[in-house]
Amino acid sequence: MKRILFVEDDPDQIFMYNAKFELEGLLLMVADNERDALKFARIENPDLILLDLLLRHENGLDILEKMKQDEKISKIPVLVFTNYDTKEYRERAAKLGAQEYIIKAQTTPSEIVKKIKKIVGA
Repeated sequence: MKRILFVEDDPDQIFMYNAKFELEGLLLMVADNERDALKFARIENPDLILLDLLLRHENGLDILEKMKQDEKISKIPVLVFTNYDTKEYRERAAKLGAQEYIIKAQTTPSEIVKKIKKIVGA
């Protein structure tokens, strides 16, 4: 079973994607802050990280930067998954190594699963 780390602080998003991923045979692990995201990534070594950018007190791009600086987790594919869409954020995410920048409101759970499965080979 492929393991996905979802860095998200919205309970509704977590519930919806957990249900969809479970149906699709993907295990969803959740972190809602930088400390837990980095810890879970290091310990669990997920197959992919789905990263929101607007967390309660943190910026997901700062988390992405720390992930990419950490040799142990820097190769884990990261999909930025947010409703915050600016040219500056897109460019910074790409520069930091995000594989894709996906807008939540423009993407269905089924489309996300399809993208993830393509990347992780599920």
